[in-house]
Amino acid sequence: MRAHPGRRGLAALAVALASGAVARAQLLTPNTTIVVPPVGHARVETEYSLFAADSFVDLDGHAQRFPGSLDFALAVLRVSYSPWRNVAVGIEQPYRRSTFDEPGIEASFVAKGVPGIGFFVDWSPGGDRPRRWRPVVRFEYFRSRNETDQALTVSDGANRYSATLGLDRAARPGTAGWRGGGTLQLIWGPPVEAERRFIESRLQAEVGRPVLHLLGGELTAFGLVGYRSSTTARQEGMFFHDRTSQGAFAGARLDWQPARLALVPGVRASVVRDLQPLNALSGWRTTISLAVTF
Repeated sequence: MRAHPGRRGLAALAVALASGAVARAQLLTPNTTIVVPPVGHARVETEYSLFAADSFVDLDGHAQRFPGSLDFALAVLRVSYSPWRNVAVGIEQPYRRSTFDEPGIEASFVAKGVPGIGFFVDWSPGGDRPRRWRPVVRFEYFRSRNETDQALTVSDGANRYSATLGLDRAARPGTAGWRGGGTLQLIWGPPVEAERRFIESRLQAEVGRPVLHLLGGELTAFGLVGYRSSTTARQEGMFFHDRTSQGAFAGARLDWQPARLALVPGVRASVVRDLQPLNALSGWRTTISLAVTF
């Protein structure tokens, strides 16, 4: 049986988009937190994220659903160490797997591997002094591996510089345990060959409160919303680099923190959905992360 031409066209579009969908605010996920460990201590964080794209939305807001499945898996290992008070230096190693599968036309493509390596410095301007808002800043350089000529790729070959501001507000007396926070990230990538420089911004805000004491720790539920925008849509496909890309997202996250037990990691789990994307992939992102300071 011959496949319908429309399915073949959508499958080709899915592969074209997948070939460039490697950035997505680089390595920032709804679970990412910036923490400067106490001086002389180290912090290890792992994140596992799956983005299941079900459609592409053009600049006019028209969605084109994909046949089959288009998935992007990301695993990140971050290790940081604080040699000085309020400052930490670290390294992060990501691993990506991009998969497109369409049984109806017997098309299947897979790309997996290391897209590059990142180096960062975290700084807590306020230190450990009590204050209403606790800011932390991360400056990072990400060195990308060269792009491949495969149908799917895990890297677009563009190095990136980024600055990320994290804000955390602890619960105050009389607020029934409510707490909030957020992140703001700016990414800059120099021009690659004939392409323009790349600038992306991502904003996320969250609010939540403890809901349960579990296994000696505190489980907190958060609702979160965010918005991202980029000047050139490198992360949305090879044919859409010269157009802007934007979109909002919203979801929920659960945080569990142990009661100061050594080498017992804190756990975060989140589910996020894209909202009103333009020139962007749309889908669900599920993320689980573990973090421990020792």
